[in-house]
Amino acid sequence: MLIGAAAAGLLLSGCGGPGSGMLARDIAKIVDGYDCLAPNLTFWAFPPDSTSTPDPEHPYAPKAGWVPEGFTPTTAVRCDVIVDSRDAQGFSITAVTFGGDLTDLLSALAEPDDDDDAIAACTADLEIVPPLWLVDEAGQAINARYPVDVCGKTKPGVRDALVALPVLDSTTLQRTEVHPVPAPDNAPTSPSTP
Repeated sequence: MLIGAAAAGLLLSGCGGPGSGMLARDIAKIVDGYDCLAPNLTFWAFPPDSTSTPDPEHPYAPKAGWVPEGFTPTTAVRCDVIVDSRDAQGFSITAVTFGGDLTDLLSALAEPDDDDDAIAACTADLEIVPPLWLVDEAGQAINARYPVDVCGKTKPGVRDALVALPVLDSTTLQRTEVHPVPAPDNAPTSPSTP
């Protein structure tokens, strides 16, 4: 069962309004490849072990952001955290690779966030957003950020676009290879931050 959102309650609360904390989207940094095992992408499910030594094979992922101009992805990789009763910690990570025509996905990712000056009734639940990498033909990748609504929850466009794409590969990854390193000052700190 895929964890798409962890319900923390159904309480309705007012959100939005000036200063509600919507995050500005920066341009995503292009890196040499994607990594669903980057420690800062899954720490909420797999807390870092303070005794682990740094592992250069799994550095922290860059901050998620807009698709850079001129970057042409050919595949998208979603990093799903899945409930796994056979796993000692109860979770596993699966890299799901999507191919085909990414036009609708790119359009959904380019959609602006909703204005944060509106008042809306928002649910007080925690949304677990699966990291999404876009990968070009050369294997370079970006950590893409989902557009959000006035409540700070992800808009449905990206999820809908992914559902319409063919799955090229689905690989369960070994978390035992991960050796968390101290988080840099600019590392994302919340799993609910798209």
